[in-house]
Amino acid sequence: MKQAWLLRLKKLFKRQSWTNTKTKVRLSFLGLSLLLWFLIKLSKPGYVEIINFSIDYSELPPGMVFTKEPPKALKLKLKGTGFDLIKYAWFSFRDLDIDLSSLQTDRKGRTYWTSASAADYLEAQLSDETTGILDISPDTVFFNMSRLVTKKLPVALNLNFKFDTTAYVLYGQPVLSKDSVVVEAPADVLAKLSRIETNVLGIEEPADSLEKRVALKVPQFPHLRLNDKAIQVQLKFSALTEGVMQIPVQAINVPDTVIMELFPSQVNLRFRCALQDFKDIRPEEFLIYADFLQIKDRKERRFLYLSLENPPSQIRSVQFQPKRVEYLLKKP
Repeated sequence: MKQAWLLRLKKLFKRQSWTNTKTKVRLSFLGLSLLLWFLIKLSKPGYVEIINFSIDYSELPPGMVFTKEPPKALKLKLKGTGFDLIKYAWFSFRDLDIDLSSLQTDRKGRTYWTSASAADYLEAQLSDETTGILDISPDTVFFNMSRLVTKKLPVALNLNFKFDTTAYVLYGQPVLSKDSVVVEAPADVLAKLSRIETNVLGIEEPADSLEKRVALKVPQFPHLRLNDKAIQVQLKFSALTEGVMQIPVQAINVPDTVIMELFPSQVNLRFRCALQDFKDIRPEEFLIYADFLQIKDRKERRFLYLSLENPPSQIRSVQFQPKRVEYLLKKP
């Protein structure tokens, strides 16, 4: 039948002129016949086609968020008329909705959705009653979800001093307008965080008192939110000064059966501290000692090495000379 039509068309094109009125009429009727045949064919049911549908998610449980992007499309195997299937395949049909209000949970605690439980719901969203869903792929979708929780995390200040730190020093601890901030994020994200850092605060020149605003560094996790974007920081600085003291050396762990004399009996101690603290530094706050236990089993040893214990907290650096002393043991 088809070959006969083709032969007739060939003969028509060979014998007839395009400008011939009869030819034009015949071609018009032929085109119209083909169109009618095509429309009749498409109007019949029984066509099967696999079509991709974009999907939206609704009714996400309150306080829950996706920690990983869920699928954005489903493949539906449809059966219906040719017209309907062309409509879904060639034209922008609205996104299908997946209702998340009644998700299921397996033994491992994973949340999932099955096409079997939603086939009727999806089919009802199609725009005609003659199209049916034969299959849905994937048939099961697992969701990575987490509940949003809030937690207070301490603020860690990042400082960068661009001046000579051998001449000036930060005096006292920085005073923050907030030493902690409230963070909202999925529970598994908060478990990874122990603090919130600030951007680096660069100090070009020291001053008796400075007040700066510094932004908080937001960790790059989905669905994380800070209740503050920045904090105020108060800083105080002081010039460093140097002092020298004579500190007596003490002998420790000396048994009652022995008298130990040390040579020299005192050392020169040089220290650096903030200018404001210099007047408060006293010699008796330093303990420099020689430990008898160094020679308890080694009487031939000529020297004892000295140690410094717990210098005042205001001291920035300290050195003393000599580092060792000679000793003499006598009976009481």
